[in-house]
Amino acid sequence: MFGIKKQPREEAPAAPLPAPQPPETAGEKERREFEAYKQEKKLEQLHKLIGMIDHTLLRQTATRDDIKKLCAEAREYGFCSVCVQPVYVAACHAFLKSAPEVKIACVVGFPMGENKTETKVYETKRAVSDGANEIDMVICLSAVKNGNYGYVKREVKKVVKAAKGRPVKAILETSLLTREEMLKAAAAARDAGAAFLKTSTGYFGGGATVEDVAALKQVAGDVCGVKASGGVRTAEDVQKLAQAGAARIGTSAGTAIAEELKKQL
Repeated sequence: MFGIKKQPREEAPAAPLPAPQPPETAGEKERREFEAYKQEKKLEQLHKLIGMIDHTLLRQTATRDDIKKLCAEAREYGFCSVCVQPVYVAACHAFLKSAPEVKIACVVGFPMGENKTETKVYETKRAVSDGANEIDMVICLSAVKNGNYGYVKREVKKVVKAAKGRPVKAILETSLLTREEMLKAAAAARDAGAAFLKTSTGYFGGGATVEDVAALKQVAGDVCGVKASGGVRTAEDVQKLAQAGAARIGTSAGTAIAEELKKQL
């Protein structure tokens, strides 16, 4: 049998070599490095702002599935903590077992603040037992209105002791106080060992304002931090409050704010 004669295969033409690029000038290199530096700083600021957020869900209609989603979002976005009602602290502890970097904050005396001190102390101890890393307690507003700042100081001190080293944020409900009352209550909480002076619960009147945060920062100094909470809905809100001196931001709009911040990159 005769074999089939193979035809020689034609070689594909070689791709043309790319035209040589002119060497980068010193000015171009400087501009490129500066743009990269600006982008890096924007990214750092983004992570810083997102990392200040206490991802909050305090409504009484929240379900276990809602809380599970809250924890998953906090883990995904890199929020500082989840802030929940006492009944859900243990659930958060279970949901976040693989993400210990996300703190669990529990509210105490919430939202009125008019519980007896013994009740707030018990709530704090139980929250710690259930796995809380932080305590957000509402101070006794009636004590402030009666000018009894000694009561405020003693109560915060007892809750701080019950928290066993875990940060306590003293919620002042600034919208219900005069400026003088707010500053005196803030000083009492600071002197009692509060780790943060927190503006509000978000349940009564207005929420966090730039003016209140700046004033609280003056009281806090280097002794404690300031948490802005209540009515924080946008990336612009977060940026302004952070510039005014807030070190932590409490909001139920954390995911929307984080997405908005990302678009600014």
